[in-house]
Amino acid sequence: MSTVTSIPTDYQKANPLLYTFRDYHTGIQPYFVIAAQFLIFDFSLRIWDKAVYDTWLLPMEFIEIEEEDEVDEEEKTRRISTQQIRTNSNGFFVSTILILQEMKGFSLKTKKREKLPTFDLFDILFSCLPLIAHTIWYCIIQTNCSSGDNASTWNCYNLFGYRIYNYLFDPFTSFAYTFLSKLYLYHINRKEIQRMNERKKSWRRILSKVIFYIALGLSLLTFLLVGALVLPYFFTNALPMIIIYCFIVFTYVYIFTVVNMLLKCYTITTGRVFSLENENLNFFKRQIIKLHYNRFLFIQTSLRLFPYLMSILFNLSQYFYYGENFWDALSREATSRDPSPYFTRVTNSAQIVHTILSTI
Repeated sequence: MSTVTSIPTDYQKANPLLYTFRDYHTGIQPYFVIAAQFLIFDFSLRIWDKAVYDTWLLPMEFIEIEEEDEVDEEEKTRRISTQQIRTNSNGFFVSTILILQEMKGFSLKTKKREKLPTFDLFDILFSCLPLIAHTIWYCIIQTNCSSGDNASTWNCYNLFGYRIYNYLFDPFTSFAYTFLSKLYLYHINRKEIQRMNERKKSWRRILSKVIFYIALGLSLLTFLLVGALVLPYFFTNALPMIIIYCFIVFTYVYIFTVVNMLLKCYTITTGRVFSLENENLNFFKRQIIKLHYNRFLFIQTSLRLFPYLMSILFNLSQYFYYGENFWDALSREATSRDPSPYFTRVTNSAQIVHTILSTI
């Protein structure tokens, strides 16, 4: 794409529509606002679950992976095979020992509780309706893209993705994890949930069923609607940036691997130093147990945080695709999240509504 002389230097080698609509819903959040949004959704859902289901666990934390005790006899019978390879050039034997350990299967299970999280008012009021409203809003304001300077099909496509991945993608992934977890919990524990519902009074039973089916229907609509908008950009923008800037992904995986190893060492050490099997544990020992290594919970956390990295990687495409070099694209993405311009934009009424919607 040729450089447009009317665009200031700070906006060149980037999607020109980011300059054209610089004051019209293209300002993205600083990094600490992204973290705040994640924590707000996490804590609000935990508080709701505590009030309604008497648990601080998220729906996805009710699902666990366990190793199957029973495996096929063919899987159990693994032998150590030794193969000797003669190398004519060096004239010595190299012994290669292949150790094939017993391979176990894995299965999903759910924690047993009297009340299990299911589709309820939280999904309707705090997940689905804000996401649908925000999605419709961005679809409406996208309609004037073709009237802007430097508009083209490709530029408008990227501008829409820029808005979606910076204001819809993060809350959508949080919603999607909760939706799929609740769907799985209901599928596995459907009879138990229905049995608990039958114990309620008639009016409460009817009301809970109405809320359940409305929440389920809205959740499915939200998942399909927003997912249909997000998915194409994953293949055209996010995935190529993941490959090109793979060192960022590797760094992310490395950090979680190191933390994972530290938690594992902590668990082994405290398990040997302290006796944690007694039911009457003091406060200090209870906190130690809470920090003990939980493989699946750790995987869940890394998966929940990864979409926030993907939105950053998507933004790099808005510079890299338009001629910016490898390292300067990273610098410009960080500059675009400067807190001062962001809070200046928040002062106008449209941006305030926009921020509230994206936060909840």
